[in-house]
Amino acid sequence: MTFGEKLCKLRKEKGLSQELLAEQLGTSRQAISKWENHQGFPEIEKLLQLSDLFGVSTDYLLKDESTHKTEDKPGYYISREMAAGYLANQKKVSCCIGMGFMFWALAGIPWVMFPANSAWRFSGTAICFIAGIAAWVVGAISEEGQYKRLKEEILTFDRRHLKDLSDEYYAKKSIYNAVFLPSTILFILGIIAISLTMQEIFIWSKYHAFIFLAFAAGLFGFCYCAGVIDAYELLVNNEEHVNKFRFKIKRKIREKIAQW
Repeated sequence: MTFGEKLCKLRKEKGLSQELLAEQLGTSRQAISKWENHQGFPEIEKLLQLSDLFGVSTDYLLKDESTHKTEDKPGYYISREMAAGYLANQKKVSCCIGMGFMFWALAGIPWVMFPANSAWRFSGTAICFIAGIAAWVVGAISEEGQYKRLKEEILTFDRRHLKDLSDEYYAKKSIYNAVFLPSTILFILGIIAISLTMQEIFIWSKYHAFIFLAFAAGLFGFCYCAGVIDAYELLVNNEEHVNKFRFKIKRKIREKIAQW
């Protein structure tokens, strides 16, 4: 892949026309067209601007396919900017999903704190359920369409970018695991305690509010950390992701639909 082909691909991935890209670089549309049609190269200053704008290294822009191993692999190229945007988007979506489950779990608190047939009991429970649904809706709306393709394609990266992304992931993984493990324990203990109470081994009491509170915290931490870790794994360990049976089946289905 030549410099011109890379520039054209990155520009389209970012949703920029030649005119808009020219405005951001302080040059003309004709200059962008010449670069993309192999009729010249930008000066160093413009090259650095392109590197910053698209989140790729100058080496990636200038070196041809034969000298850049990651480009030998077919797939959907992921720039630094796209990877950062995807991770930020998945954190937001995971947060909303976690909050949805958390509010549903918190609905148990007014249920055990207020007497039966109490208006506070029903209104408090209803508010928690509505808040949970609202959080799920926000999460569904927040998932941007441009990032859904990352879950459906084989991905390829600039070598330096992949290394930086891997270092970032393994540096943060211990932090997320430190939250994920106790959250999972709270989640499981909450299920056990509520199940035993529903089987009348324990009696419902106001102290169950603490159980529901811990259950809610565990659900939020479990959903958020699992979502973020999965997003990093999709990028850093993409080869394992595309080799999963589920991915292969979905890909074949999409190919069949495209043929029709």
